[in-house]
Amino acid sequence: MWIKNITLQSCRSIQSASLNLTPDFNIIVGPNASGKTSLLEALNILSKGRSFRTSHIDEVISEGSSTILVSASTVFGKDSNTTSQIGIEKNRHKTKIRINKQDVYTQAELSSYLPITVIHPNSIDLITGSPAVRRSFLDWIAFYIFPDFLSKWKKYQHILRQRNICLKSPKHAYSLEKWTIELVQLQPELIQYRQQVLQLLQPIVDEISKSLLKNIKIDLELKTGFPKDLELDTESLLSYYKDKQNYEMKVKRTTAGSHRADFNILMNSSPAVESASRGQLKLLAICLLLSQSNSISKTDTGEGILLIDDLAAELDSENREILLNYLSMINKQIIITSTNNINISGITSKVFHVKHGVFTTE
Repeated sequence: MWIKNITLQSCRSIQSASLNLTPDFNIIVGPNASGKTSLLEALNILSKGRSFRTSHIDEVISEGSSTILVSASTVFGKDSNTTSQIGIEKNRHKTKIRINKQDVYTQAELSSYLPITVIHPNSIDLITGSPAVRRSFLDWIAFYIFPDFLSKWKKYQHILRQRNICLKSPKHAYSLEKWTIELVQLQPELIQYRQQVLQLLQPIVDEISKSLLKNIKIDLELKTGFPKDLELDTESLLSYYKDKQNYEMKVKRTTAGSHRADFNILMNSSPAVESASRGQLKLLAICLLLSQSNSISKTDTGEGILLIDDLAAELDSENREILLNYLSMINKQIIITSTNNINISGITSKVFHVKHGVFTTE
């Protein structure tokens, strides 16, 4: 999968732009606050319905405009003639999505056409941030490789909300057992999906880390959202929730389950968040995100698209060279922003210059 053309309107400083991209390297060069990151932000909105910089769409929409519009022509495979036209129009109150001139009503359907991974200066949050960031990382992969993952996860979220209502409100307590049983029935499936994701990721991480983190062994260990020694069969889970019922009614929420899952990231058998330097954490986050993008290469979607914002941020010249050498060897569309031009040995790239939200090509 690659983006042949991207058109956007009213995205921060970019009033209007249309870029014809190459399926390989695309480099966006410009000073700070020129619109480089805004282009990547628009692509992320097209793929996921949200920005990677803010949760408030109003902050993304250009001053004086009421909506942001992003559309693209995508091609399945570098040697394919199969194209799709996708687009999203979004404001504070409404989202309109179209695929091949047809209205669609779920972001998931649009996301399936455009698997994007973004590496940006705050990507270190994948290691140092909350468990929710790491769950999202795993679930992005599960969405693309397991066709029924999304429906199971949405069903779980619905059941969880209903169970929490029972825990909060005595008048709904009569339904607590029913919703607990339904919650338990979904747990093993969701845990298995995430275990399979980590099993898929581990050899990919091993391979990439050889290039980026020499002599450092990276291991990933799933934390299911339950105590480590708890058996995950139906009987054991029901007994666990029964034992916790009084406490959960006191705190008014479900305190264990797949919604509390996480995974440990170990460097040479020690927790990376405790033992790694900031430079190592940055490279480790990049390694994990590259692995995420590569993990879906054998799915119907094909290769994921890689966006890298501010390549020089927190990477010294030696590590930038190591990363660029790795990127030059992979078969993937890559869009990189930088304040200076980037020369990649043996690779032909298309360079765009941007200033005050206006793009030009060399």
